[in-house]
Amino acid sequence: GLNSPFEDREALWAGRKGALGALGRLAPSYYILDGTVPRTKLPQVLRGVYEVGERYGFLIANVFHAGDGNLHPNIAFDESQPGEAEKALEAGTEIMRLCVDAGGTITGEHGVGMEKRDFMRWIFSDDDLEAMKRIQVAFASEQRFNPGKIFPAASGGETMPRQRVVTHSLEPDAYV
Repeated sequence: GLNSPFEDREALWAGRKGALGALGRLAPSYYILDGTVPRTKLPQVLRGVYEVGERYGFLIANVFHAGDGNLHPNIAFDESQPGEAEKALEAGTEIMRLCVDAGGTITGEHGVGMEKRDFMRWIFSDDDLEAMKRIQVAFASEQRFNPGKIFPAASGGETMPRQRVVTHSLEPDAYV
């Protein structure tokens, strides 16, 4: 054991901060997700996350804030292998759906962006999205606030490409 609450906290943070560097030793690429679920649903959702990993053939390591239900599943894969990045995105979509189906949401702290833009319809109505767009326009009618990155395209409207999976280096200090 450690000697003080401060040392306990420092040891826990050191482990969490080193987790992604350790993951980089297992696979050359990883895809970090960010979803939130009710704490009572954590065991159920984590089982589902690992089932998704097994189905796709990916190792998935979880680094998360259990106290607030904020999950960060990290899908380890090899981007140099044809189709692996696309499979990682598909697996990530399934995991985000698990979060929403459990009463959670598509982001806990890292926002929406291009990656999860199309998932907004899972949790918001068209009226909700339209109200949010009007607020965005009120603050920046020139559309300077990351146009096309937050809101899904209207039905039949122009779409932007979905974000590709980012490959992270093997350096221990590589954080997202």
